[in-house]
Amino acid sequence: MLFNSFVFLAFLVVVLAAYWALRVPRYQNIFLLGASLVFYGYGGPIFVLLLLLCAGTAYVSGLVIATRPRYARLALMLGASIALGVLFVFKYFNFFVETIGSRLAFTGLPVSDTTLRLALPIGISFFTFQAVGYIADVHRGKVAAERNVIDLFLFIAFFPQLVAGPIERADHLLQEFKRRRSVSEADIGYGVYLIVQGYVKKVVIADNLKPIVDSLFAYEGLSAPLIIAGLLGFAFQIYGDFSGYTDIARGVAKLMGFDLLLNFRRPYWSASPTEFWRRWHITLSNWFRDYVYITLGGNRKSVPRVYVNVFLTMVLSGLWHGASANFVVWGAYHGVLLICHKLWLDFRGKEPMGLTGWRRLLAVGTMFTFTVYGWMLFRITEWSTITTYTHALFTDWSFGALGVLTVSAVLPYIALSVFVDIVEAWSLSEKPVQTMRESWVLAPYLAGLVALVVVLGSESGGEFIYFKF
Repeated sequence: MLFNSFVFLAFLVVVLAAYWALRVPRYQNIFLLGASLVFYGYGGPIFVLLLLLCAGTAYVSGLVIATRPRYARLALMLGASIALGVLFVFKYFNFFVETIGSRLAFTGLPVSDTTLRLALPIGISFFTFQAVGYIADVHRGKVAAERNVIDLFLFIAFFPQLVAGPIERADHLLQEFKRRRSVSEADIGYGVYLIVQGYVKKVVIADNLKPIVDSLFAYEGLSAPLIIAGLLGFAFQIYGDFSGYTDIARGVAKLMGFDLLLNFRRPYWSASPTEFWRRWHITLSNWFRDYVYITLGGNRKSVPRVYVNVFLTMVLSGLWHGASANFVVWGAYHGVLLICHKLWLDFRGKEPMGLTGWRRLLAVGTMFTFTVYGWMLFRITEWSTITTYTHALFTDWSFGALGVLTVSAVLPYIALSVFVDIVEAWSLSEKPVQTMRESWVLAPYLAGLVALVVVLGSESGGEFIYFKF
């Protein structure tokens, strides 16, 4: 069920009405679990079984870890293996078979063309990672094993953030399910603000940029001006699409009395690779830091080993995004950027986040340039096209007038995205928790955003980009 559909809006109205009519948290949670399964099953009922398998695995593993210390490590390994095994079979099996097959064919050895014809369940990378994180946290003693099966299943299946995050933690969202919920007038205003902002990012910015970007990258022989126009368009398309989903998810949850984790904090304002990953897809960055980077040894090892840990973590993060070599290259690219940044800090000893004035502006511009080029590795799946485009960026500046015309077509949506970010920075306070400022300006601002959705909203954008991850 797509957020940007009338079916979802009708679903949300019914859910909110029934949810608040129940009043008692226990009954509300039971209802929300049922609603979440209906939400996920709308696009493919069979995949609900996978969701329940992951939730059941997390529940049983947590109980075994808590009640049978002798088998705690075994429960951790089996529970994580089942959840990650589901992810591997549906998302990566064919990729690895084809990759190994191509290597064997290169050596002249016989090759089997065995692959599985399996549809990719939407959001599978999100709910499997949430299940694995819960099992690991119980094993580490960070959270107590959840004995209420409804609450644990709801933690895995909660519909606002189920298919594209944020990736929640048990010590946060499970506690939200335990308390009695209420919403103030300010909470309703904040929730509506996030939802409206999310729809602007998705249906006005991302969905209007999509046909421009798709039409450009349908051609392999683009010149540098057109490549730059396409990359700028895609940079703000994917940001509007993904952060728009998160805003809607957080806004819907807020209307039910829940606070979901912040997932984006104006990432294109970053002055360094480290800062970028503190601002972009924050919950995934934190997940890989806590369960991969630290498990590999983190920064407790020698300096060369720390760099290896950073690189491996980012390669795995890239692979998380999709079963394709370009995602691995994209992750490796950002791993190299992070390592270079760490080397720079060791040499200069000054974090760009502390820069001011023109120095910070220069650092932000440099980081944005590296980020935009990285989106080419993310967007283009064929290595030959990537190398052709990269070569053209340095050698082919033909069709400059057409490039300027194309940039002028994407520029209004980029400007709108920047404007929305600026207003968000002004209107939201993030200390100690994110809240909305009271100002008479916000009501006409939201009315203007609603008008933009009605007048400029595209109906052809389809599903969110991160649904396929």
